[in-house]
Amino acid sequence: MRFSTPFLMVCMAAVVAIIVLMLQTVNQKSSGPPTIIINDNSNKDFSLPFNQQRRYVVGAQAFQPRGIVQSHNESYNYKEVLTKLNADHAAMDEPRLIEIIRNHFIVPPSKESYNLKNPDKLEYSNGQTPFIDSRLNYMEGGFYVECGALNGEQGSNTLFFEKVRKWNGLLVEADPSNHEVMMTKHRKAFTMHACLNPKPYPAVMTFNKAFNRGRVVHDQEAKNWIEKQNIKSDPVQVQCLPLYSILLALNQTTVDFFSLDVEGDELNVLKTIPFDKVNIKMLTVEYVHDTRRYSDLQTFMESKGYETLLRMQRDNGSVNDIIFRKKNLAH
Repeated sequence: MRFSTPFLMVCMAAVVAIIVLMLQTVNQKSSGPPTIIINDNSNKDFSLPFNQQRRYVVGAQAFQPRGIVQSHNESYNYKEVLTKLNADHAAMDEPRLIEIIRNHFIVPPSKESYNLKNPDKLEYSNGQTPFIDSRLNYMEGGFYVECGALNGEQGSNTLFFEKVRKWNGLLVEADPSNHEVMMTKHRKAFTMHACLNPKPYPAVMTFNKAFNRGRVVHDQEAKNWIEKQNIKSDPVQVQCLPLYSILLALNQTTVDFFSLDVEGDELNVLKTIPFDKVNIKMLTVEYVHDTRRYSDLQTFMESKGYETLLRMQRDNGSVNDIIFRKKNLAH
């Protein structure tokens, strides 16, 4: 059977086109995790990117948050002891440090009714929460940690899990003004006015208040970033603590979801965590403010046994997160 020259040329062109398409697909797969860019007017349901069927409750559920045993000895000068622990760069598992955090920094969950600006909402995040929810198989009764909790409602990555999935959790906020407002929301979570230390020890540090752009100012890089962003100087002194110390104080070394947004020190905070001693299943971590490329964060987390699921961005620049999940996670 003979084929004409034009027919052979068309066939060859088709083969070349298929090869080019295959190479493009491979390159896309090898370039990193998928990226979702959210338009401010988008109503996309990010929990169901693979046409999954909804099969779970979506509504507020009442639950009784857990508590912890606390002891307040009026004759014990914990501030004096803490000052020495700060000066000595005490170990993260120092028993006196753990006791001070438990008894003098952690505030138990509120027993009052919610006092939210938008009480009928269930989802307050910028798309992170439904994605995390689906990847944890819509589990109930989990535990979260949100650092950079802001006012406890606006942009919260955890309020859904508290209201709908009956999770216990911890909210950490360093800005005293934000923390004061957060306490009026009556969240059913442990709360702390403190910052997560980017170093593996307790210390009092300067924190520059700026609503959702406040950050610890512990080196020249942080000072340069604040100046470059034209952020007003509004410094306060805040006690900073390692996350591991806080988890020990709560007797909670399993964290189902960790939301970390500390305006630039995310990687440093993660480096303080002994991942061989805690079980953190999923994380959403802001990366845009870090002067290092997001790949540094991704490389570190993958070295600790995590897979990078998604990069999430909002087109106005307000969201730049990477979502990680522990490899071989059993739901």
